Amino acid sequence: MDAMRKRALEAINLRRVEELLLSGAPTTDEKLVEKLTGIKVNGKSQKEKTRALFEALDVDLFYQLGVDLNVVWSDRKPRLTEGFFEELREDFPFTDAFHVAYKNLRLRRTETASQLWVVKRPFENYGELLNYLKNYDPREHEPRSTGEIADEYRRVFQEYQELLGETTLYAGEFYLTLFTYLDIHIGLQMIARLSRQNPDLLDELISKYAEVARKHVEAWSKTGIEVFVSHDDVAWRGGLFFPPEWFRKHIVKWWKHIWKPVKDKDIKLIFVSDGDYRGLIQNLVETGVDGFHVEWDPRFSRREVETLLDKYGFDKIFLLHPSYEVLFRGSVSEVEEEARWFITLARKYPSIFFAGTPPANPVNEEVFLKIWFSERHLERQGSSQ
Repeated sequence: MDAMRKRALEAINLRRVEELLLSGAPTTDEKLVEKLTGIKVNGKSQKEKTRALFEALDVDLFYQLGVDLNVVWSDRKPRLTEGFFEELREDFPFTDAFHVAYKNLRLRRTETASQLWVVKRPFENYGELLNYLKNYDPREHEPRSTGEIADEYRRVFQEYQELLGETTLYAGEFYLTLFTYLDIHIGLQMIARLSRQNPDLLDELISKYAEVARKHVEAWSKTGIEVFVSHDDVAWRGGLFFPPEWFRKHIVKWWKHIWKPVKDKDIKLIFVSDGDYRGLIQNLVETGVDGFHVEWDPRFSRREVETLLDKYGFDKIFLLHPSYEVLFRGSVSEVEEEARWFITLARKYPSIFFAGTPPANPVNEEVFLKIWFSERHLERQGSSQ
């Protein structure tokens, strides 16, 4: 097995390695990559550019949801238009369960959004929602068997393994785990109202979609992946969309049900959400989650990050970002200090992956990455343990 891929496997099993760990390309600035590594990545096809980037940056771990490779590797730009998913699907790069979440919704494609924007749902008020749910079952919109879905995901996994296998450990991802599906299909206001006025209807909808989600997770478990990332946006910068008790009542037990296929195969399970989801981390640990991608957008203080890692960092995998405020607005000296603090964290705990810079001004991004890459192959604290 290649040393770099072995390094990632060691790390996800909480065994210390000497090098600092990297998840995904840390920057989208190709000129900066060439400046940092001396390897040219410009002027290549999308597919070859991905290979060149990951080899140049020595990326340890990369996760991605199911994709339509014909779209991902194409240089064509999608048409900016509005319509139903069936009309926009040709240029949509992701597979996953989007055809279920987007069903019956009028959508719009924008230049910057990675997903399609919901313009109109098939109900405009609560009464219409109740009537809609009488005849709606998300399971009807995923008629494929687990094996058929697994064939699709396996093609993606094998393509990336062939492309990156000597360099990078590829992890599967499921984006629409549960709450994100609800948010897309019926929206936060209707979720809240259903939980107050018709909680049985909400729980019935959740249980039906959980069957769809589990089918997809089971499909991923059949592909040969060793790491699985489950995405579910449950929070924004200020905290959870609903109180922790709400999630424990309606969502948490279904997460455990959905993730059982990967847990049964000892596939490492990493959870990711936007925002500050610390209120659910202990619940996630209890469902069997092995690690967390903590995005940059909650903008945690150093003390908050250190407190989180003191509690979970020795036993769990973490994918982390440096401070948005420092990299976007800070002075060069503040960025240098941030880089050294971030590296200290990565050396202290066994499985801390640098997951890329947040939005940053170009000077600060270059300063941070130069320091991080210069320190990457130095001996880690406790690496002999």
